[in-house]
Amino acid sequence: MTIVFYDGDCGLCQRSIRFLYKADKKNKILFAPLNGMTYKQIYGDEPSLLTTVKLYHNKKTFEKSSAVLQLCLILGGLYKIFYLFIIVPSFIRDAFYDQIASRRKTFSCVLLKKDERFLL
Repeated sequence: MTIVFYDGDCGLCQRSIRFLYKADKKNKILFAPLNGMTYKQIYGDEPSLLTTVKLYHNKKTFEKSSAVLQLCLILGGLYKIFYLFIIVPSFIRDAFYDQIASRRKTFSCVLLKKDERFLL
């Protein structure tokens, strides 16, 4: 099972989820909010930082840039080439991720059409 946990109130997050939804041609990825029931079922009372994307894949958790790179592998095709950034140390990748995340609320929200791939 592959679930992307995201901040449902973040415009950048919603745009990213919309992109992933369309790019995932094989419908492998499910989506759930970081403060939802699915998150609590998997992580219990572990707090979730709404500024951090979490990827639950094959019973492992990836966060920030590692989650993004893992998603590139899952999507396959040309997206796999971005996985080459794994050679960059995670503290550098995550610093870049954090810079983008600090500006995430400046993006306007979009309405996501939700179906069975969106969990609570």
